[in-house]
Amino acid sequence: MDCKQAKSKLSTYLDGAVSGHEMRVISAHLESCSPCNTSYLSLQRTQALLSSIGTRKAPSDLPLRLKIAIQQERSRSAARTLQNIALRIEHAINTFMLPATAGLTTAVIMFGVLIGFFAIPEVADDIPTSLYTPPRLSNGPYEIQGIDGPVLIEASVDSSGRVLDYRILSGHDSDAVRVKIDNALIFTTFEPARAFGAPASGHVVLAFSTVNVKG
Repeated sequence: MDCKQAKSKLSTYLDGAVSGHEMRVISAHLESCSPCNTSYLSLQRTQALLSSIGTRKAPSDLPLRLKIAIQQERSRSAARTLQNIALRIEHAINTFMLPATAGLTTAVIMFGVLIGFFAIPEVADDIPTSLYTPPRLSNGPYEIQGIDGPVLIEASVDSSGRVLDYRILSGHDSDAVRVKIDNALIFTTFEPARAFGAPASGHVVLAFSTVNVKG
């Protein structure tokens, strides 16, 4: 066996994935060839170093992060659906806006009907007029004392930014936990969702973490 063949099999030889005959041949070559033996020892040290590092553990709150990301993606998907509907409406309006004089009256009537049905309120203070934006947290606690682990909830927020109701998506669910969440939501304020620039009701996902206070 020459050096090229031996070096190509060093990795499988180190893993013990060669036949008995190949193992004896490679072992004999390593004993007689200093460069190949040096390469083998270097590969052996590298493997030992990688084994000592071990596998990195996933963060303890990884499931919670994934659920929040999924809920946010669902909200974005709903907004994209509304935008697609608006584009179709715009296309329909453009189709009816005929340039010919004979079709002008019909086009104006149709345009007026559509605008009346999909009226967009005037929005002040430079508020973005995207079709839909979900509620946003203005102020409120994310931490609750005395609960077992993080709690993920989905809250229903009205057009005034008040929480109407909520449901627990994950985490410990008990009467005691719900009392703590109720108290926390009293001091939580939201910017309401907006549809066509106007305040609207919507849903928002909140994660409450645990705080342990030591005396």
